[in-house]
Amino acid sequence: MEQLVSISKIFSEKIFRIPDYQRGYAWTTKEVEDFWGDLCRLEDKKNHYVGVLTLEPAKCEEYTKWCDDIWIIEAKRYVPFYVVDGQQRLTTSVILIYTILEIMQEKEIEKLNYTTQEEISRKYIYEYQDKNKNRTYMYGYEVENPSYEYLITQIYNEKIISVDTNKETIYTKNLQTAKRFFYDKLKGMNKEELEIVYTKITQHFLFNMYIISEDIDVFVTFETMNNRGKPLSNLELLKNRLIYVSTLFKVKEHEKKRLRRDINNCWKRVYHILGKSKERKLLDDEFLVTHFMLYFAKDMKGIENRYRRGYYEFGEWQSNYLLNEYFVVQKIADEKIKMKDCFDYIESMNECIEFWGNIKNPSASFYSGEIKECIDKINFFSRNRYRYHYGYRRRYSIDYSYLNVFMLACFRGCNGKNDILLRFLKILEKYLFAIEFFDEEAIDEAGIKCIRLSEIVVKLNRGEMDITGVIEKLKKVYEQLTSNTELSKSAIRFYGKNGFYNRANWLRYFLYEYELSLMKKSKTNIEKLNRWDLYERSYNSIEHIYPENSHCKYWLEMFSEFDGKQKKALKNSLGNFVLISSEKNGRLGNKSFLEKKSNKENPVGYKYGTYAEIEISEVEDWNAEVILTRGLKLITFLYERWGIKIGTGKKEDKKKFLGLAFMQ
Repeated sequence: MEQLVSISKIFSEKIFRIPDYQRGYAWTTKEVEDFWGDLCRLEDKKNHYVGVLTLEPAKCEEYTKWCDDIWIIEAKRYVPFYVVDGQQRLTTSVILIYTILEIMQEKEIEKLNYTTQEEISRKYIYEYQDKNKNRTYMYGYEVENPSYEYLITQIYNEKIISVDTNKETIYTKNLQTAKRFFYDKLKGMNKEELEIVYTKITQHFLFNMYIISEDIDVFVTFETMNNRGKPLSNLELLKNRLIYVSTLFKVKEHEKKRLRRDINNCWKRVYHILGKSKERKLLDDEFLVTHFMLYFAKDMKGIENRYRRGYYEFGEWQSNYLLNEYFVVQKIADEKIKMKDCFDYIESMNECIEFWGNIKNPSASFYSGEIKECIDKINFFSRNRYRYHYGYRRRYSIDYSYLNVFMLACFRGCNGKNDILLRFLKILEKYLFAIEFFDEEAIDEAGIKCIRLSEIVVKLNRGEMDITGVIEKLKKVYEQLTSNTELSKSAIRFYGKNGFYNRANWLRYFLYEYELSLMKKSKTNIEKLNRWDLYERSYNSIEHIYPENSHCKYWLEMFSEFDGKQKKALKNSLGNFVLISSEKNGRLGNKSFLEKKSNKENPVGYKYGTYAEIEISEVEDWNAEVILTRGLKLITFLYERWGIKIGTGKKEDKKKFLGLAFMQ
């Protein structure tokens, strides 16, 4: 049955629980802002349609386990429901109502619309049993959900026994964000303004309430209806699917319950680790895809080839296979998927999520500083995996789509031995840089076979190779790359002709590593540019010190002796680049070097920048000789840091590599 009802009527003698197959509170600031905007734009005495609210009546065998709530169900005849669809909007409404209560307490407002604080609280937040000091929360999560305690303690500001304050996830952070948003909007309002907001949210925001009958499959309903709002991630859909299929196996009931418990525990752990960092929110579907490619590694070629014939983006076909081919009802009925397969899959996810959290957010791990730094270096390269896309673009020597999978497999293969892990990370970083540095075709012509990461993953899974073997293989190919004379000559020709700016990926990384080397040599050792800035923020712009558009008097005079081709070579030579913020790059633009360094109009020039910028600012003028000298210095760093030798090591070879052979 369905009907259009207000929140006031929805909360009439009912209690609501978010079932375990549901995702948590997924709304971010954007969705909360939209919700608030709808409320503010709503005219007096007009109604606003919020959306569908789909409820499933809780069965007796389920709600009798709710020890805090059974009294209100049996004694006061409150009806218990599970929220199948509409959780995000209903949760947002409850948070807003509670925040209104909080403001009433702070401002000592006794009533809104003739309704006391206690009456509002008992209707929407909690009802209590005086004798036993028992509280039933009218709306919330099942006890096993990590958001259960968070909602009560951090949103409702109540105290409960055995609070685990570490159980923060992406979802709990979203709850807090919504509460802060509403608090900031309401704190400046007077009583009359609060009454308007309270009336709108409780009386004029209308849901289309639908109660599911017993003959409708709630799990299928959940998947279908949740796609009306903010789409479920594939990881969330997979959890629901696994819980659903757990009910279909022809086994004893306690075995089904054990599987369902393990699924819930696994997903709690997954979302706890994905949401650990406030700055680095890890993408759940990125983990799902990476784990998929590790778990099904031996079958990947066949699965991938079938999906490549369709129009699937990377990441789409993996989840499509899981949800539409693997964990499906027909396979359960045909006994092609057994309960053990589900246990094996979630056990693997449970094992891999901790490694994944350490790889993607090393700062939150317990590794040494050196290991954390090495992981961060590898993460730079893993962000380039979009370059490999089923051969539609130019083929690259490394299958970047497998780098995350390869890392996950190798971390697992290290078995907690941090000395081996460090050896692996160091050689992997050198190998990845060498692959970026040398031209693809030149590597092929030199007869060097680069490592196919996907093949290594399969061998690790099968036990045909261990982590020591991986290290030795990486080392062997890396040494081939850095010792091959023809490859070195090819690099001289390639960069001498094309310059360095067109290979911005390795150049950006190279310039950051140079910055890091200057920091370590400094007496202060204060970090002025971190990798997080390089990856996610604006400090990733490569500045031409001698600018591409060099029409001001300073540059015309400084390079007057060179022709157009030579000027272009100087501009794109290695020594003419520095890593700065995009904002600073735009501000410095085509100004003279004296202006770029610093003056009254530009007090934030090179002189006040990173270690590399400060080093540049110490030069009196920026001319061709300085560009050559700095380029030679960076070539020395290239050899010392990665073992890449330019030609015979003679100055003439280095000048050719820099594109400056015309200079005396």
